[in-house]
Amino acid sequence: MKKLFIASAIAMMCLSANAFAEDDGYGNDIPPARSEGTIDDGYGNKLPSNEPEYKSFDEARSSSKGGDVNQKPLSLAGHFGIGLGSYWDYPSEYLGDNDWLGISMDFGIAFKYRITPMLSFVPELNLGFVITSREVASGSSWWYGDYRVDETRVLFDINIPVMVRFTPLPMFYVEAGGRVSFNLATSHTLDYYDEDGNSIDVPSRYSDLDEWKVKTFVPSVIGGFGFSINKQLEIGARFIMDLGGIEDDDKIFLYDTKKDDFVRDANGDPRVETNGTKNWTIQVVGNYYFM
Repeated sequence: MKKLFIASAIAMMCLSANAFAEDDGYGNDIPPARSEGTIDDGYGNKLPSNEPEYKSFDEARSSSKGGDVNQKPLSLAGHFGIGLGSYWDYPSEYLGDNDWLGISMDFGIAFKYRITPMLSFVPELNLGFVITSREVASGSSWWYGDYRVDETRVLFDINIPVMVRFTPLPMFYVEAGGRVSFNLATSHTLDYYDEDGNSIDVPSRYSDLDEWKVKTFVPSVIGGFGFSINKQLEIGARFIMDLGGIEDDDKIFLYDTKKDDFVRDANGDPRVETNGTKNWTIQVVGNYYFM
């Protein structure tokens, strides 16, 4: 009787051995052992050929968490941005109202390195330009009649934004970072128009300007957000604000037209103020990933 009891207990243990799932050491349950099929699941169990097969612990763990092990950590995209902006920290007291309005445009490439499913490192390399203009004068003359004068500045640069991106939702991201601009060239012109908006040719002595010179390196801060339309296309918006002044010669010598002389301080030296003009812009941006 005793032998029969022991044999029955062993048989029951063998029949129920697969009733409880095992742990793979990563918090995932290993399917109970099965003998049907010809495919090995990596744990010594045979699976039918029409069922999915886990080849590694990482794949099994990712599948249990809903992750995408096929997502590449590094992606390459074409980048485009366009927006409106103006100046801030502009010395209106000495240079008149800040009526400047600008258009900025960038195009280049973006690299996205995925650190975690929600955190990415996104540097860019762009060619860009900024066009700003304002009306600086208007009046009337016996020769031209009513007229106005517009001043236009054009700045070409290479800019390198470096962004940290957080993706709290599958289709939505926020980003922040910094940018360094390497200013390459500038243009500075005056344009004269009659009362009907037609361009007026004026003698060069009235239209020529000193060359507008800017600093070579200008740092900026960036913040923005966006949406992933699909796996290849992102659309977003960002705000860019310079932290350093753009004027190469940032000194303003005050001049008294009535005295036809510089305004002077207590020591008799010309009074000097600082021109800290900086750019800001709001852009609509897009990234198209092709790798």
